[in-house]
Amino acid sequence: MGTTAWLIGSIKNLPAQTLVIGGENQAITEGSRYLYHSTNALSMLAQVQAALIAAGYAGASATLLRNRKVKLSSGAGNFTLNWPADNVFRNLLGFTGNLSGASSYTATNISKLLWSPGRPENPQQAPLGVRGHRTHSTYTLVSPYDGSTESVTHGSREYNAFNFPYVLTDRVHTSAEAGGEFVAFFETVCVPSYSFHLWRNVDEDTSSTSNAALATNLGPYVYTPERRGADWSFVRSGGFELAEHACDINFRVHVVPEYS
Repeated sequence: MGTTAWLIGSIKNLPAQTLVIGGENQAITEGSRYLYHSTNALSMLAQVQAALIAAGYAGASATLLRNRKVKLSSGAGNFTLNWPADNVFRNLLGFTGNLSGASSYTATNISKLLWSPGRPENPQQAPLGVRGHRTHSTYTLVSPYDGSTESVTHGSREYNAFNFPYVLTDRVHTSAEAGGEFVAFFETVCVPSYSFHLWRNVDEDTSSTSNAALATNLGPYVYTPERRGADWSFVRSGGFELAEHACDINFRVHVVPEYS
């Protein structure tokens, strides 16, 4: 597949979770968390890994693979994991049932908190690698007599817009509306204004089970609605107007404070 951007979103105020690992209850506290974040307290995967270690699996890991799916491993020996009854946490990670009979498990589905366009980002309001364009909330008064000027500034905000041209349609919208499709990410993360990060230059391979290397990120962002309600445009890419092959995805964002 090559190098691409990954958008990794969050759930705000996710309720406390109890995972039953090897027959023992392991608690994950309430909090706003991303599927993955470099700060463990903000990462669902880091919290699951900590629960596995607390259950006695010292070499446990919870990672994102280069094929975009979550993998849980004990490090040594088979383990069981039963999810909370409402299955919300399970579904966010991409799993479809309780786990038993193996030492590692790869999720059936791609999480709806992760979207990959299959190509690097094309920012519209800032250079590559720069989070956004800063706009200052400033009120300016100009003297009608001599032109002297006074300004009062009440902070600033950062804005950006991302264009992903020629994204394969199955990564945009199919009848399944499953994880891996933009429509699923948009409705899970963007519509409720949950934060997400854009991870740059991720080596992706749909056939690979190696861990993804997530090194450089921009954000946190939230989606900025451009019209009444939260919406996005389904636009077939130039040259493919009469073919179900590729679409152009464009949307605006602004920077928000990180969850505490």
